[in-house]
Amino acid sequence: MKKREVEKLDISILFVEDEELLRAIYERILDKFVSRLYVAENGKEGLELYEKYQPDLIITDIMMPVMDGLEMVEYIRRDDNNVRLVILSAYGEAEYFMDAIKIGVNSFLLKPVETKKLTSLVEELAKGILLEREVKEEELKRKMAEDNLKRLNEELEKRIEERTVDLKKEIRERIQAENELKHLNLTLENRVKEELKKRQKQQRLIIQKSKLESMGELAAGIAHEINQPLGGISMGLDNILFKQSNDGISEQYLTNKIDALFKDIDRIRQIINHVRVFSRDQQAVVSEVVDANEVINDALSLVSKQYQSHNIEVVLNLSDNCQIVGNKYRLEQVILNLLSNAKYAVDMKQVRVRSNSYIKTITINSFIENNQVVIEIVDNGVGIPQKNIDNIFDMFFTTKDVENGTGLGLSISYGIVKEMRGEIDVESKVNKYTKVKVLLPKSQEYIESKFY
Repeated sequence: MKKREVEKLDISILFVEDEELLRAIYERILDKFVSRLYVAENGKEGLELYEKYQPDLIITDIMMPVMDGLEMVEYIRRDDNNVRLVILSAYGEAEYFMDAIKIGVNSFLLKPVETKKLTSLVEELAKGILLEREVKEEELKRKMAEDNLKRLNEELEKRIEERTVDLKKEIRERIQAENELKHLNLTLENRVKEELKKRQKQQRLIIQKSKLESMGELAAGIAHEINQPLGGISMGLDNILFKQSNDGISEQYLTNKIDALFKDIDRIRQIINHVRVFSRDQQAVVSEVVDANEVINDALSLVSKQYQSHNIEVVLNLSDNCQIVGNKYRLEQVILNLLSNAKYAVDMKQVRVRSNSYIKTITINSFIENNQVVIEIVDNGVGIPQKNIDNIFDMFFTTKDVENGTGLGLSISYGIVKEMRGEIDVESKVNKYTKVKVLLPKSQEYIESKFY
């Protein structure tokens, strides 16, 4: 029986790779997969093929002779903001990733690339390419229908003046054109809904990635929080063994020691459960009445050891009745992001001033203002230049180096606060302070605004 051929994807790909063997392997794979494939051995040749054929998708190596991959895609991105760009990179080329993100590269694949990963990525990107193509075609049809409708209206007015006998026919044509336009609008609306669902999923994945990065930063503090009760358990057991081997153990002494050991065990259980729930991917975000002060204290328990090791003084001023409606773990993620930024600011200032008189201080306040719960975090660090204030909530915007920040923390925090119907306000003076205020509706006011 003859094997049925796999239907090729109706897209064009430009593949650029200087290594002859890899180029031949990937060319053979991609040629079976897509309808049009163009292959080049360096960036210069790839740029010439791009200008000639205008491919939908470009897959390129970074390090190549004559012209490297990043230089080529930078030229292409200036010309076309819609073409999909994929970078092939070895592990040693990770330093180029940030440059690639700035240029507008869509995806990265690490060499050596498995066939399944390559074809899966091409299929995923092809879906977006074909969807955009369909949307453009539908928009063109809609435009044609609109133009047709306009023409029919003009003809209708003219014919009413000249020949009233054609009136019924013109009205039928007009109704038909309007129905076509409605159908096209409905199709486009469904496409937009699908794209919105996809973007919401991507946003959730970005939030989870940022949360796990925060857990990595806080690992030392969490370990310390667990080691303290572990030390108590170890010492308690040593005391029991010592008593048993010397004077003997009274029932009361043993009972007291066991109670203390169980308290330490329960503390460890609480810490582990807190970390486990916080780091979980919250696919269905459950909103409930949350004590903002409790969330602040939970966040501080994760960073306190880190703050102590950096000699950071924490001033805590928490008012009563600071209840809001939301997800406590998402709010905790916001507070941890803000505390991380505050720590970085005071650490950087200490590096600059090099003075023993400088005391790194972070103040955390909570209070009620205009029926809103306000969480305020103030640091006496380096501050934020005024020119950057308007950009700090943009995704991937950061003034930190690559090792200290990705530019996702504040952007994600802003999105979470907006989901909770709140606002974030930032006030800063260079080399003096930064004050970040998170304003959230007080629980009762939130409920009333939602249901009444």
